[in-house]
Amino acid sequence: MMLDFLEYRIKKLNNKEININKKFIIYVMEASQREDYNHALEFSIYQSNILKKPLLVIFFVTDKFKYSNIRYYKFMLEGIVKTKYEIESRGVKFLIVKDTFVNGTLNLSKDAALIVFDKNYLRTQRIWRKKVSELLDCASFEIESDVVVPVELISNNLIPYAYIYRQKLEKIRDIFLKKVPKLEPKIKSIDIKIPNYQNAFELPSLNNNFNILVSYILNELNIDKSLSTVEKYYIGGSDEAYKKLNDFINNKLFRYKEFRSHPDKDYTSNLSPYLHFGQISPIKIVMEILKYYEINDDNVKSFFNELIIWRELARNYVLFNEFYNQYEGLPLWAKNTLYEHINDKREYIYDLKDLEEANTHDIYWNAAQKEMLLTGKMHNYMRMYWAKKIIEWSKSPKQAFDIACYLNDKYLLDGRDANGYAGISWCFGAFDRPFKERNIFGKIRYMSDKALKNKFDIQKYLDKYL
Repeated sequence: MMLDFLEYRIKKLNNKEININKKFIIYVMEASQREDYNHALEFSIYQSNILKKPLLVIFFVTDKFKYSNIRYYKFMLEGIVKTKYEIESRGVKFLIVKDTFVNGTLNLSKDAALIVFDKNYLRTQRIWRKKVSELLDCASFEIESDVVVPVELISNNLIPYAYIYRQKLEKIRDIFLKKVPKLEPKIKSIDIKIPNYQNAFELPSLNNNFNILVSYILNELNIDKSLSTVEKYYIGGSDEAYKKLNDFINNKLFRYKEFRSHPDKDYTSNLSPYLHFGQISPIKIVMEILKYYEINDDNVKSFFNELIIWRELARNYVLFNEFYNQYEGLPLWAKNTLYEHINDKREYIYDLKDLEEANTHDIYWNAAQKEMLLTGKMHNYMRMYWAKKIIEWSKSPKQAFDIACYLNDKYLLDGRDANGYAGISWCFGAFDRPFKERNIFGKIRYMSDKALKNKFDIQKYLDKYL
């Protein structure tokens, strides 16, 4: 009988059977880059125990990914190297392998009784899983671990507004607030040798000196190393995520509702980079908060609205909108109203270079862009202003959308994420309603610098980044 914490999270990806004559269970880690509260890992250990076969956990690193740069690779690898040692402390072998997801999985699958994937909602990663599953000679399973409530349990269609998602989710949310137990592997795989496979990084034991190990892997990758790294602000790993979570619970959550939209103050959780790379589970976050707060506390409700409702609505958006990171994916009314104003006079037009270098007339926008360039993150309230102004300063709304996605994907630790694409799309009318018509924007919601000045101490924000 399957364990109850895995209920509704398991999806079989092909029609193949478990090949009981093969040697291993293989979990290909990709979205859920952690040892703790990882449903895919625990499902894999469960299958290992049932089938009495050793488990191998594999993480593929490739330098062929779009926008491969040292900023997010360093943060990701800081987490992965720590996760390797945490999983291996449970007696399970963890390989970090230089290969593509598809090629690497198919190579290692020759000895696999079954393959386990964690669920990713983005188009490219879904294609990887589909392609591999079709070519495998064994069963493959996908385990959903990076949301509180399984997305397709809420709906199998695109949901256009947050209030609809909220109504559906809150009816069943509490069913999924379950601790994820750590199963004991009955068969240890830590000393198993993998025959005929040469691409795994052989990491020396250096008394957990993770920086040396991360540098070793980075040196083997042909990636863009011109960007600054951001360890002054964010260091990768579940341990760092838990530090930020504890700080948030102890020092910030009690005033979250009041100050969450105040970039001059530091009352956000700063967990989005860790959530993006799967270094912390949203369920873990919820369970930790509920140790200290009631679920109906106003600050908790405000935070859970962001962490659960909007974050999981974003996953619905990218799962059921083929063009989620393209202008074409916007609602028809939004595209129509922007098109009607495409020839409106623009007081300023900036090219990508000026925007990328924060070289505009608007000091508030420049500060937001500098925050992105310096820290790898941008306060969510400023992200809205940032994207709205790109609309105002671009030759066309489509060009504006493409620029916003480019900057998001290249510089933000939490870029290339469902949240980022949904957030940009919101600035162009998705999940929103028509407003009073105006120049350039048509009926799209507008934001001005006056709104910033009226809401918080904008000078304090400027002093941080300019």
